[in-house]
Amino acid sequence: MDARNSMMLYLRIFFFSLLSCPLFAGQDSIVLVAEKDTPALNKLYKNLQLLAPEYKYSISTEKSKLKINSDDFVILVGSKAPQYFDLAKHKRSVAALVTKQQANLLEVQSSIWVEPPLSRQLTLANLVVPGDKKIGLLVNSEESKQEQLSGLSELQKAMLKVVNLTEYENINQALYHALKDTRLLLGSYNNRIYNAKNIKNILITSYRQQKVLVGPSRAYLKAGSFATTFSDLSHIAKRILEVIKQYQLSGSWTAADYNPYYRILFNQQVARSLNIRVMNDDVLKQRMREQ
Repeated sequence: MDARNSMMLYLRIFFFSLLSCPLFAGQDSIVLVAEKDTPALNKLYKNLQLLAPEYKYSISTEKSKLKINSDDFVILVGSKAPQYFDLAKHKRSVAALVTKQQANLLEVQSSIWVEPPLSRQLTLANLVVPGDKKIGLLVNSEESKQEQLSGLSELQKAMLKVVNLTEYENINQALYHALKDTRLLLGSYNNRIYNAKNIKNILITSYRQQKVLVGPSRAYLKAGSFATTFSDLSHIAKRILEVIKQYQLSGSWTAADYNPYYRILFNQQVARSLNIRVMNDDVLKQRMREQ
């Protein structure tokens, strides 16, 4: 065999070897599984593509189901996605856009909770409305109280005046005591308290006493709450990719937790009405990190 033929054979073997490598054999696949197609689902899909184009992405909904392979990474988007997807047969599942309570009912390898942690909201509250007085916190049961306080340090617990609704005849009485001798009301992610039925009354009563509500989510800003921390879809996409890449590198799953990436949002109208000076975003974020 002459030199030219030998070189051609060598090159063929070389390129065949390259194509056999995992890098060239095919992209790792991420499948977003949701109850139905929504703008939020598509925005999350686009954010993932933008952040990590090296993966192959697809969407599977109840009306448009895809065949999902055992080595695909499945992202369950929303609490209703598992109603038609068998989690028990798949061991590469991550839940997103679910609450901590919802995630605890799912057989997933990891989850990213949608609500902000109370500890972060408390840190924000201390920075935007500083003072010596305590911060009011409403709970609706002893179990709820223990769950809310479990993620706080002893120093943070000491900052709170916790008022249990079950010890009063109605929410108005409980709210009065939560606002009495406190500097603001800290809203927890609890829809038994913070819901469409109660929110108007909570906000009006608070403002009559020149107190603001911090939290519990972005949805309440338009209604009249003052500030909150919020993880948008770009933050969720970033965290999803971190969880997947951590598994690929180490073989172990990131523990289910709150999203460490977030924005700080304010209701500027409330700030003006109560004459509260809002810090520069960069300064506030730096102080949040320090605390």
